[in-house]
Amino acid sequence: MAKELEIEFKNLLSEKEYDTLLAEYQLTDLHTQTNIYFDTEDYQLKQKKMGLRIRRTNDYTELTLKAPTSNQNTLLEVTDQLNTYLDGMPLNKQELPEISEVAIFLQDQGITLSELRTIGELTTTRGEINVRSNVLLVLDKSVYYGKTDYELEMEVADATDGEVFFFDFLKHHTIPVRVADKKIARMMAHKNSFMV
Repeated sequence: MAKELEIEFKNLLSEKEYDTLLAEYQLTDLHTQTNIYFDTEDYQLKQKKMGLRIRRTNDYTELTLKAPTSNQNTLLEVTDQLNTYLDGMPLNKQELPEISEVAIFLQDQGITLSELRTIGELTTTRGEINVRSNVLLVLDKSVYYGKTDYELEMEVADATDGEVFFFDFLKHHTIPVRVADKKIARMMAHKNSFMV
């Protein structure tokens, strides 16, 4: 169980830019993760600009709630480590920690686990490398509902210095600035585009 602030900057990439950065930083040890997203029937989490997901990898499964802070590039992350996750079983029936920080946070927002339902999922292939002290470069290839997108994330310790480094990095690699909505938002927009 953990609460932490995540400061990150994001930019969408072309497939060529993604491949070029993978090669330049020699990122060959990529790992795959699947995110399963949840919200209430009336999208209370979306209205509060929050995201809730289960992330599964070969090594771990965790439940993470992301909530906005006063800084647009900083999110509060509340995470519970899980022993298992059973596909198709409602979140309130899953085996959660005895004291779930996520459930407590949701309760404080007036949301119970029994109100949550699965709204979608995506699979990401991820490469990571520290490009300098306190700067983690993350390259993601995400697949959801027949769509593939590529994204650069830069996780930093300081928002001000991190922002300068991020834009210098893009400029150095001649990558245009492209707004990158949260993965959950991109996935839902695409999913909704063909379900209308």
